[in-house]
Amino acid sequence: MFKKTLLATSLALAITGCSVTPNSISTEQLATTAQSDLELLTQDVAVESAISLDEAIARAVVNNRDRKLKALEAALAQGQIDLVSHEMLPSLTASAGYSKRDEYAASQSATLDPVTGELTPASGSYSVSQDKERGTYDVAFAWNVLDFGLSYVRAGQHADRYLISKERERKVLHNITQDVRAAYWRAVSAERLLGKINPLINEASGALRDSQKVESQRLLPPLEALYYQRELLDVLRALQSLRQDLMGAKTELAGLMGLKPGTQFDLADVQAPDFTVPQLSMPVDKMEELALQQRPELIETHYQKRISAAEARAAIIDMLPGINLTAGVYNDSSDYVLHQDWTSFGAQISWNLFDVFKVGAERRMAKTREALAEEQRLAASMAVLTQVHLARIRYQEAMKSFDLAGDYLSVAERIGDQTRNAAQLKRTSKLDLIRESLNTLLAELRRDVAYADLQNSYGRMYVSMGMDLLPEDYATYSLESLSQQIGERFSAWQSEQPETGAQVSAETKSDTSEDKVI
Repeated sequence: MFKKTLLATSLALAITGCSVTPNSISTEQLATTAQSDLELLTQDVAVESAISLDEAIARAVVNNRDRKLKALEAALAQGQIDLVSHEMLPSLTASAGYSKRDEYAASQSATLDPVTGELTPASGSYSVSQDKERGTYDVAFAWNVLDFGLSYVRAGQHADRYLISKERERKVLHNITQDVRAAYWRAVSAERLLGKINPLINEASGALRDSQKVESQRLLPPLEALYYQRELLDVLRALQSLRQDLMGAKTELAGLMGLKPGTQFDLADVQAPDFTVPQLSMPVDKMEELALQQRPELIETHYQKRISAAEARAAIIDMLPGINLTAGVYNDSSDYVLHQDWTSFGAQISWNLFDVFKVGAERRMAKTREALAEEQRLAASMAVLTQVHLARIRYQEAMKSFDLAGDYLSVAERIGDQTRNAAQLKRTSKLDLIRESLNTLLAELRRDVAYADLQNSYGRMYVSMGMDLLPEDYATYSLESLSQQIGERFSAWQSEQPETGAQVSAETKSDTSEDKVI
């Protein structure tokens, strides 16, 4: 009966295990998840005053999803270190069991003649050495010395991978600051110029309607009127295209700062723009030295080199003899056992003798890994030095472009003044006035774009040197304190003291969690 029950139970479990079917996610689950994500991604963030560049960068750092992703990857890498550290500990296993059978484990033995090799038939009697029911338990300790060595090396590798993840987080922060700097000045330019584009569009549209009336009344030759309208339409098309390019600048900045789409906010540099040219007179050899010391990509190659060297050590350790130490306490409740409680100690050594033939190949592989890591580091260093020089060249060219754009705007404004004076004296047409107003607006836009490019090039130089705009423990700062720290570092960089800018006091930290921005 017991055998039939066991067979039926096993068959039922096997059939159940083979009956898995695909289970797609329902539409309701997708809708719920989408709604939850939408609420999370568009949560309201208070904007109490006009946002400066410092605050824009601080908000982007606090709310940026890529930055949070890299921070979580670093936390995961830290968790891997803890897990590998536990693998270095010995194993201590506790087990307990109970067994029952319907018949005794009875057995008999035959006698073997050592001379003839013949068996003497069993006597027909059976012996029993085990109860039908018995309980066992044991606590066993085991430690493999070779596994300990490998775990120690792996823990060091995971520690280096954690440090690599922190360097990648630094790189993300550098990219965020660059993106926000560029988007901020584009948004400032757009905010200033959009207020001037709409009146000019209305003026051009009015002139177009007047020209159409003149054409219908035949006050001018038809061809002359059509030429006039075509030029007005070209102006309108240029204005519409310009407005279209500027409309998305503020929305792009809001997205970088993690603000809900449609959130109204002002920019500090719109009303009183400061077109101060940032200066940098640091010698290029100092820039190269800082870049080779601080760039996240280069620091990552150093850690990769250490990981490669550790991999070589792990390969050598893996070929050593394995020593396994064991100790345990055991109990068996069987009445046929003389000593139901006992302890056991043991040691075992094992070695795959064929591993001897792998030593040479492993050494050559280790040298190849280290040479590869070194070449990667040198290649990255050359790329970084090239980026430093390119960033400096672009900064110098951006300064020239900004000066040229300023001179062009000055000339365009004087031409516009002359055209307005001529229009008041009826010495020029309204089309000429509109055209010169558009040229002045375009010149102002080019000046703003040139200044944004100058600011972007200035910031790119510090990024190329690996300079950190944020304090190391930036996540513990409130939004206001973080903005203040960013402003102080900007000032330190402007005063040509990048090392001073790297020092951050903890006095402005927020001690309360209510001030932190999530």
